Amino acid sequence: MFVLDKILYKPILKVLDDRDERIIGGQNKTKELVEQGNTVLKSYNVKIHDAKLSALKINNDVRKESVVQANEIIDQARKRSEEIISQVQQEMAQEISRVKKELEPELGVMASTIAQQIMGRKVA
Repeated sequence: MFVLDKILYKPILKVLDDRDERIIGGQNKTKELVEQGNTVLKSYNVKIHDAKLSALKINNDVRKESVVQANEIIDQARKRSEEIISQVQQEMAQEISRVKKELEPELGVMASTIAQQIMGRKVA
């Protein structure tokens, strides 16, 4: 028994113990790697979440800025159109005034001619 214990049982038990230690060590290493992977995954998810929030904020800021710029452009166009309308109205008033001045000397002759045609005789 003593010889068998020394030659057979102890070496086999040592091999089994070494194998158990390697298995336990491998399991521990696997647990560590899984924990590291989970940590990296959580960090990755946090970074993705932060990036999405940042992108949404940038998108909202750009939208707000574009609305402000669009309103400025509309206001400028409105002012310019009002200026053009005012200018056209002034030009029309000047043209009407000019035409009235040109037609004023002929007004008497036209009135006389119209009166003659309506009455059918010459009016003094």
